[in-house]
Amino acid sequence: MTMRRALSAHKVIVAVLIAGAGLLSACGEASAPQQAATTGQAQAAPQEQARKDADDKAWTAAQREGTATAFNSYLQNGSGKHVAEARSRLALLEQQAGKEADDRAWADAARTDTAGAFNAYVRRFGNGAHVAEARTRLAQLDERARKEADEKAWAEATRAGTVAALTGYIRDFGSGAHVTEARARLAQLEEQTRKEADEKAWAEAVRAGTAAAFNGYIQKFPSGAHVVEARSRLAALEAKARKDAEAMRAALGAIPTVDIRKTCQTAAGVAGAKPTEESMSGCMQSEQAARESIAKQWAQFTSVDRSRCITPKAYLPSYVEWLTCLEMERDVRNLRREPPAPGMPKR
Repeated sequence: MTMRRALSAHKVIVAVLIAGAGLLSACGEASAPQQAATTGQAQAAPQEQARKDADDKAWTAAQREGTATAFNSYLQNGSGKHVAEARSRLALLEQQAGKEADDRAWADAARTDTAGAFNAYVRRFGNGAHVAEARTRLAQLDERARKEADEKAWAEATRAGTVAALTGYIRDFGSGAHVTEARARLAQLEEQTRKEADEKAWAEAVRAGTAAAFNGYIQKFPSGAHVVEARSRLAALEAKARKDAEAMRAALGAIPTVDIRKTCQTAAGVAGAKPTEESMSGCMQSEQAARESIAKQWAQFTSVDRSRCITPKAYLPSYVEWLTCLEMERDVRNLRREPPAPGMPKR
């Protein structure tokens, strides 16, 4: 019993020793990779730290400088932990630079205060902070330029004072400040021109004093200032013409009839010339005209003058001779009625 117990105890010890050796071996095999990893980490840590330190240093320098160039340089160095912030700061700087450029350009345009300057600003900064104001100023400048052009054109039109000048102003400035006045002045000028033409035509009609002249005036100026008088004078002329025609017909009836062809033929023979168709025509026209003239002036000749001058039974009776005799008798009688000139003896 004692020996068995001793052998059992010995086996247990041996087993324990073997198990312990295996456990130690296993522990040794497992710890080798961990030691290698720990060694690698220890070696990489200084490099990472150096990179982080360089990144922080570059970022600090960029912040200190605070310029777009500095932040762009930081971004070009790689993918540091401040990249997002650098981009944000760069965007802010670019925005600020754009705003400053916008403000400078606007200040320059406002100082110049011309349409060209404001148009240049709008072209360069289509979405600028002052675009609305620039467009307002452009509209104001355009309106001012339009008003100045309007006033200048109106001054020139009034200085010229002609129909053409006023018509040109209305054509060029259909909604100008003086269009109403221009139309009023134009109407006045046209009315004045019409009146002057009316007066001129009337003066010409009166100077002519004929029915044709008065009829022409009425046709040209149916609403003229002298239409009533023109119609009155025309009626008077027509009445006189009728009366004269009646008197002439009566006078012609009272004048003895002469065979003027025979008179002209005989007169040509007495003069020793052979009558031609041309000479006969001229002679007969003269005789007929003399007969009509006697009839027109019939009332001016006294009965004594008529009996003395009109001799139808004479040799070669002639209306031309009768007219000459009648006019001479009348003119002599009229001369005797006139008072003598100063210094001349009375008849």
